[in-house]
Amino acid sequence: MKRITDNIKDQQTRKYFNNVVNETPQTEQISTEQFLDGIGKISENMREVAAMAREELAARHKMGNITEAISLSYIAKTYFGKSRAWLMQKVNGNTVNGKRASFTPSESKRMREALQDLSEKLSKAALAF
Repeated sequence: MKRITDNIKDQQTRKYFNNVVNETPQTEQISTEQFLDGIGKISENMREVAAMAREELAARHKMGNITEAISLSYIAKTYFGKSRAWLMQKVNGNTVNGKRASFTPSESKRMREALQDLSEKLSKAALAF
């Protein structure tokens, strides 16, 4: 996962803030300007990390307990031409090849359409009883 100090370009400032984050005794002295720049960069990264966390949680929460009621293998194969493992990586936000797996906008649309299609099929089956 990305560290909140990763986008601090100045090495001395980055080292200073890494020491702060790691609660290591300070060996670096930085100027007020460097300090304020570092705080700004950390704030930017914290917002980015928070957005990624919200996105990751959103995919899992969107699915809720539906994953126990329907076949994700069927959805993966029928609507995506992929494996269940591929779909679960997307749903769970797993790290794959050093990058967090998530749905692209077109995949999100396809997933929504797949769930709507299944909903219609379930409704028709229920009416048949």
